[in-house]
Amino acid sequence: MHARTGTVQVSPGRVDDMVRQLEADQIPRYREQPGYKGFTVLADHVSGKVIGISYWESEDDMEASEGLGRTARAQAAEAGEASAEPVRETFKVMIDDMV
Repeated sequence: MHARTGTVQVSPGRVDDMVRQLEADQIPRYREQPGYKGFTVLADHVSGKVIGISYWESEDDMEASEGLGRTARAQAAEAGEASAEPVRETFKVMIDDMV
C-alpha cells in the first residue's frame, strides 16, 4: 500500500470549514478512483496545521490520482485560508494496524 500526504497551514478558525469541504467535495471523488483504500485527516486546532493522508493499493494507483490530489490540496488551502502552499509527500506504507 502507498500513501500521499498533503500538509497545509490554515487559519485555526477555519480548520473545521476546511475539513467539512474536504469531506463533502473531495472524499466522494477519491472513492471513485481505482486502488483507493481510504483517507485520514489530522488537525491541530490551535496551530491550524492539517495533514490529509490518502491510501492507495499501488504506487501506480496513487500516481494516477495525482490530479485529484492536487485539486484537493488547492481547495483545502483556499477553504482554510492557508498561509502557504500545501506540501505533498508520498510514502510506502510499511505497517497498517487500523482495526
